[in-house]
Amino acid sequence: MGVRRILGTVLGCAVLAVVVAAPAQAHVLQVSEFKLSDAKLAQIRQHQMDRLLATHRMHTWAPIPTRLTDSDLKLMGLPPKRFLLGKRFPVPTAVYPDGHMVRLTKAKGGKGGHGATAGTPATATFAGTGFFGVRPGAWLLTVTDQEIGWCSMAHVYGTPGAYQISTAGHCGKAGDIGTVIGVVGDHKVAGQSVPVLVDFGKYSKSTGDAGIGRDWALISVFAQDQPMVTPTMAFWGGPVGMFTTNGEVFSANGTITANPALVQQIIHYGHGAGIGAGGTPRSGTAITWQSDNFSFFGAITPGDSGSGSNTVGGDNIGDEREAAGINTHIYVDPSLKTGVGFLAGTRATQVGATLANGQLIPYPIPTPIPLP
Repeated sequence: MGVRRILGTVLGCAVLAVVVAAPAQAHVLQVSEFKLSDAKLAQIRQHQMDRLLATHRMHTWAPIPTRLTDSDLKLMGLPPKRFLLGKRFPVPTAVYPDGHMVRLTKAKGGKGGHGATAGTPATATFAGTGFFGVRPGAWLLTVTDQEIGWCSMAHVYGTPGAYQISTAGHCGKAGDIGTVIGVVGDHKVAGQSVPVLVDFGKYSKSTGDAGIGRDWALISVFAQDQPMVTPTMAFWGGPVGMFTTNGEVFSANGTITANPALVQQIIHYGHGAGIGAGGTPRSGTAITWQSDNFSFFGAITPGDSGSGSNTVGGDNIGDEREAAGINTHIYVDPSLKTGVGFLAGTRATQVGATLANGQLIPYPIPTPIPLP
């Protein structure tokens, strides 16, 4: 299936309201994608870039920045770090700027009339036109007792009911909790949607910041949150299988390889500040395919760390949307201020688990999950 057909499918889906069947008289809490204004995203991106340039020398590789400061959190409508550190969100929880938290369960919906009487069937649905959920490209927060990280998710591994999802190793350590961020429509403060946080899994494996080609982690999704998972990458579709070809796209004298498998356009979807939050599909031009790492040139920014890349084609003619790897490192040079640059990552083949294939049509809807 070509990119043009996929784009047409996405646009067709985007104009439809997502309706999830539920028992009669059931209470349905619909959590959709959290978005920020362009102006706020630009400020967060500038904060992250300033810190990157202040801590890394020009013409070196650096892990894509992930750490959020109080100024970043304020722009997102969240309370400061001193309040959030160590907090947990086992059910959808509205988190207000002043630190007030409301758990959105069937017994207590909090502000906005989302309550349901005891005994009333209640579910939460986590899908919409913005590709909210646990899937390649989704927005990932890692809230620990020391820091708050902003990353994106890469590829799904495992089987239905036992799914894991990958990200960059420098996004979290083994034992940390992964959190998704969304909104419930009528929870607002000063016109801005109140973030709704949900813990969905625990980092079961992480290399930490082990360098290019060795930087990956797996988050095991909690049993009750498995219905939130879809292996299909937002917007682009796939992955279907792994890309395994190795080699250089350009020779030492600058000529392009004759191997069509190496001359791949890379497609990815992430939540980078100033380019991607709300989520943005992008593509890049492959430069090299090594056994454990890959690199390309394209649009990239803080927050994209841990997002997944697929190939347009694949190892052989007829292969489409094979998993390329996890985006982890950015090359520090003046081009970063323009929103484009050189990016490197860990090949999907390095992740110690079995890839779960997505579908080429990029819009499956995760099923609702019961609210406690």
